[in-house]
Amino acid sequence: MNNCPKCASEALVETPAMGNIPLDVCPGCSGIWFDKGELEAMLKQSQGGVSADFDLINPKAEGLACPRCKNKMSRGGLVNPLLVVDKCPSCGGIWLDPHELDLLRKLLGLSGGPSAETVYRPAVDPAAPLKLDAKFIRIKIVSAVGAVAGLIGVSYEMYLYLSPAAAVSHAPSAGLAAASVLLFAGGVLAMNWGKGKGW
Repeated sequence: MNNCPKCASEALVETPAMGNIPLDVCPGCSGIWFDKGELEAMLKQSQGGVSADFDLINPKAEGLACPRCKNKMSRGGLVNPLLVVDKCPSCGGIWLDPHELDLLRKLLGLSGGPSAETVYRPAVDPAAPLKLDAKFIRIKIVSAVGAVAGLIGVSYEMYLYLSPAAAVSHAPSAGLAAASVLLFAGGVLAMNWGKGKGW
């Protein structure tokens, strides 16, 4: 996907409406990207011949980034020094801002043919909802039960440990405390494992 060289957040939308030549148009600024040879081919569909030289006049390497090859484009006059456009020296593509195509036609003495194209941003597909299958739900329930049981076990062992020996019926067990901690930690990890990705 190629982004507009002027509107970095806009993706160019391909449209065949400009004289049946698939051009890339920015839905934000309405600028048009012409791959090498496309501008000449489209202008030939206008009334009149095209014999102009499409090399830039006084090119300067201070243009925008090419949407195709990402190299820096040269900026200079096209057909006339007053019509300043961006052209990529690597791939030969040309970027025309809105209304520059009409100005180019006037400079060449052409009429007719497609002029401008309005495009709309492609609809963004909403993210697919997470599918919850029976296995996913069972694992989450077992994990939650394990975490709660482990928390109860840890709490009970802490109660036995902190209470006076005369107030409790039996002494705390290090093995039961360790098992409760592992059960709690395992349950919490299992509940969070695969979060947002499914199982």
